Amino acid sequence: MANDKKTIGITKSNTPLLAKLVVEGRFGSELDAAKFAMAYAIKEKIDVSITEGAETKWNVGSFDPDGSMRSLLEALFPDNTEPYRLAENLMNQGIKRLVETL
Repeated sequence: MANDKKTIGITKSNTPLLAKLVVEGRFGSELDAAKFAMAYAIKEKIDVSITEGAETKWNVGSFDPDGSMRSLLEALFPDNTEPYRLAENLMNQGIKRLVETL
């Protein structure tokens, strides 16, 4: 995990989609929407390909202050050694898919 991400980012193409979820009143914050999108991606078994071009949005401390998200991802994806990189990928894939379904 030494090479894992220290910040979580959203791609330029997903930034307006994430904002739209909040503006429409579906979520109280962009972080809530992004975490939900991550859960949605996990539930739907969306491909967790690498997200290119993600721009810093949150640091790991604000995204996962108690480490529970890291623990959850490690339990769900035991072969993955970079849980925060995985979270970023899942969020970005989930945001795209979530907006398509609404």
